[in-house]
Amino acid sequence: MAGLQTMVPLLSAASQGIGLVSNVTSNRQSENSQALALQQLQARQAEEERQQAQDAALSRAQISTQAQEAERQRRSALKRAVARQRARFGGSGVSSNGGSSEAVLLGLFEESDAERAQRERLDNLRFGAIDQNLEQQQSLNVLQREQLRERQKLSNLSSSGLNLFGDGLDFVSSASGAFSRIGR
Repeated sequence: MAGLQTMVPLLSAASQGIGLVSNVTSNRQSENSQALALQQLQARQAEEERQQAQDAALSRAQISTQAQEAERQRRSALKRAVARQRARFGGSGVSSNGGSSEAVLLGLFEESDAERAQRERLDNLRFGAIDQNLEQQQSLNVLQREQLRERQKLSNLSSSGLNLFGDGLDFVSSASGAFSRIGR
């Protein structure tokens, strides 16, 4: 009977040791699944960033194409306005090379240049908005990755810390009790 009593604490200690090994294995599996989750997040974010970069390039190309068309229309309208004004001057017997007629024509050119400058400012604002959206998405992706890493660290600490600490103490106390009984 005494032999059985000394075996019970040893078996209990061995059982707790197996539980400790099981917890360590479980923690490794958890870490592996967390690493996989992080890799999947990074892959998804990389794909989203690639798609957004393509969308941004397409938007830039559309803005540039619209700007070229607007510039073509502006020049065409300016040529028509200058021709119309010269025809008026010619019809009224005023030379288009004179002081006041030249001032009118210069006014048309300046007005057209102001329209072009305004359109370029708007286009630059659109380009800036596209770039800002890309930068914000990249910052958000970094934040999401870091949040996932921190949650995983906390999860690992809470599960492995509590399990290892609790099981480790039980294992140590059982093992020391068993060895003290054997020594008697």
